[in-house]
Amino acid sequence: MASLISSPVGELSTTWLRVLTDASEMFNATTQVVQHRTTRMAMAGPMPNARDRHEFSLMSREKIEAASESVRAMGSGFMSLGVTLAMETGKQMWAASVASVALGSSRTPAQWLERQAALVKIATECPAHPLKLASSAAHLVQDGLAPIHGRATANAKRLGAL
Repeated sequence: MASLISSPVGELSTTWLRVLTDASEMFNATTQVVQHRTTRMAMAGPMPNARDRHEFSLMSREKIEAASESVRAMGSGFMSLGVTLAMETGKQMWAASVASVALGSSRTPAQWLERQAALVKIATECPAHPLKLASSAAHLVQDGLAPIHGRATANAKRLGAL
């Protein structure tokens, strides 16, 4: 018996768990960074020094860069996912059409049973596609969060050391 991890459901669960873990880590890091920077802004007052101005400028630039990278990753992922989904759907439809025509052109009961079994096999292979789609969506979310996660955790480490 295959392990749960090597099954489509196990892979899907593992991927979504990784996404949730990364998101949790990102939110924790973001909280630390916001707390540090808010305190720094309050202490700097209306006349921030050069080091504070650099940090405040950096946070704006990093947000724009991370958002741009995230949008690019998500856009690219959606395009790839759309093409893959269209190709897989087309293959499935073609295979079902061919099997249906073959079933309809059966000349003997044995041939009909054989072709019916082939059509049923095609239909039973179809449910794996939603699991692949859900797994692809999890990877897409993970790729989209990666730039934001990377910056948030790096800033938490850097600002925690200041």
